[in-house]
Amino acid sequence: MRDANQDVIAIDEQILTGDLTRPLAVSADPHGCVLLLADGMGGHAEGALASRLVVEFLVASKSRLLDPASCDGVLKEAHQVLFATMDAREEVRGMGSTIVGVAMSPDRLVAFNVGDSRCYLHSSGHLIRLSTDDVPATFQGAFGVRRSHALTQSLGGFWLPLPIDPHVAVEPPLANGETLLLCSDGLSDMVAEDEINDALRANYPLQCVRKLTTRAFQAGARDNYSIIVARYDDRPKPE
Repeated sequence: MRDANQDVIAIDEQILTGDLTRPLAVSADPHGCVLLLADGMGGHAEGALASRLVVEFLVASKSRLLDPASCDGVLKEAHQVLFATMDAREEVRGMGSTIVGVAMSPDRLVAFNVGDSRCYLHSSGHLIRLSTDDVPATFQGAFGVRRSHALTQSLGGFWLPLPIDPHVAVEPPLANGETLLLCSDGLSDMVAEDEINDALRANYPLQCVRKLTTRAFQAGARDNYSIIVARYDDRPKPE
């Protein structure tokens, strides 16, 4: 594994960085909630900076992520934020980050990504991938250790600002009991989708996370990884 985790995650305005070795439970309002996961690239410090800058910019742009018409543009602006930083600081040239996220409102769910971090929906016992891997066709598969971690596009990640084509999907709002999983490739490279599906059947999100981390460890995970598991529960809370 890498010595440092370059991933950054966010649940609404709460941004979490560094090595989160224990699961953290957070409650959020699903009607206007944004979940984000960014996997930094380009050396320890540079990758961590890239993923943090991306997440901070997107958190500040939350209202625009909730609108499918503006989501694509916000991601392209985050791409430019990294190149503006690289222009000002030569030592971080080439830094980049993946991004995967969901923006939830009462009438829709907007899923988006650039890179190879993934988003899954678990519904009625079925696992549905909402994201699209930006990897060469040779390395596209349900799971397995890739011989190359090359990406066909990312936020930043190059010396020159190449154009990107973000993936944006609009889905119905979450129904009661449905679960979202956001994860970096350190997990999806090592854990098969049928095993992910099985883990997400657990009664509580924390149990899902523990099952996924156990399976990644048993598979010999070679990279750090981050996981967000979010389940919609509309049952009334006890007084």
